[in-house]
Amino acid sequence: MKRKSLFFIVLISLSFPLPAGIYKHVDEKGNVTYSNIPSNNAKQLNLPPIVVVPPVNSGDVEDRIARRRESMKLEEQKEKLQSKISEEEKRLGEVKNEYKDGNPDRLGSERNYQRYLDRVERLRSEIDNRENNLKVLKKELNELSEKKNTP
Repeated sequence: MKRKSLFFIVLISLSFPLPAGIYKHVDEKGNVTYSNIPSNNAKQLNLPPIVVVPPVNSGDVEDRIARRRESMKLEEQKEKLQSKISEEEKRLGEVKNEYKDGNPDRLGSERNYQRYLDRVERLRSEIDNRENNLKVLKKELNELSEKKNTP
């Protein structure tokens, strides 16, 4: 009895087709069907083996992302500083042009000589302030550049 049941089990297991691959079947309408069971007019596909990529240490990725964000932030600050510097240089040039080395043209509203002297002093003061601003902005830009270059 044991032999008959063993024989019967072996026969049943051999009668089922074992999936040996992936099959592609295209019907009359052009519909494509993929299956692991072979059928009429189905072609077996020889697929390349699956490549398993080892996991990436997420700490390294997070560090790189943080460094990239910091770099982008520094670059944005650098662009803003350069924009401020160019605006300040432009305005300084305008004020120096008006100042004319301490001998600006008298305006029609400056019949009173003291008004003229006050404007000359105000222009001199503005030149000094803008030169100081430029010095501070350029120093800040240099510090930012140094900060970016350090790892």
